[in-house]
Amino acid sequence: MERSLVKHGESTLMVSVPAAWVKRHHLDKGDAVDMLDEGECLVILKKGSKKAQLKLEIFFEKPDYDEIRAMLCKAYREGASEIVVKYDNEEVFSAVHKVVASIFGYEITESKKGLCVIHNLVREFDFDRDTVFKKIIQITDTMFNLTKEVLEGHTGHTLDKVHLIRDEGWKFRDASYAMLKKETIEKAFGDAFIIHIYEQNSTYLNWMIESFIENKMKHVSPQFMKLYGKVHDYFRNALIMMKKKDSEYLLFIIDNRRKLLQECEALSSKGGNEAKLVSYLAMLIQNIHNPKSVLIA
Repeated sequence: MERSLVKHGESTLMVSVPAAWVKRHHLDKGDAVDMLDEGECLVILKKGSKKAQLKLEIFFEKPDYDEIRAMLCKAYREGASEIVVKYDNEEVFSAVHKVVASIFGYEITESKKGLCVIHNLVREFDFDRDTVFKKIIQITDTMFNLTKEVLEGHTGHTLDKVHLIRDEGWKFRDASYAMLKKETIEKAFGDAFIIHIYEQNSTYLNWMIESFIENKMKHVSPQFMKLYGKVHDYFRNALIMMKKKDSEYLLFIIDNRRKLLQECEALSSKGGNEAKLVSYLAMLIQNIHNPKSVLIA
């Protein structure tokens, strides 16, 4: 259904509402309606009515933190306003509570034996994208430094500590993804998308640490650390180059990406456990973008 905007006065634009909708809701001249700004959509509701909200019910058999986080974050990105979580194992509640604490707007509003209810208490929000982007960069840089210490054989870094930093980044990723869903196709490669993909870098570093620990490696070779340092420098320099002209940035990305991926291939060809870690370096190299470079990736 299409309507044309009509100018009224010096600066006001007006649009008519369908007569059938007015009749169905028994509205008349002078009646008030509610209007919700949904990004690219404007929702008109009869006064006092509520927009349909997504409600879900999920059963968790065991306190698997990664599974619980994946399911609740998926529900969040889909716009769920209420989630009833059921379980037989009471340890599930602790994992659910930990996950909910890392998601914008979600709060546990009710809990009893075998069940808890999660509500999204912040339905409409925005954030300062420049500040959030800086936060994502800070989180990723912290992960780069922590990963370096792990690969060099430093002890004292547990997976819980690593996951805590990762989850902080995921909180912003999920929020930016929720906002991205409101964008038009023309804006699909805007700030929210870049925040979303940059956060993935901290996830790749997390996977590298998990692989290092799972394979019971004590340290990596000097050759690997040298390449790792180059990738970290590439990450930092790409941020500086973002401020340059698009043509300069694209040339920088294309040239450095090619050289670094060739080095990854050479190191990976030697085989062994380090070859598994090299795949995560390659992911990092290919996941550094601005809105222009992502189009040619």
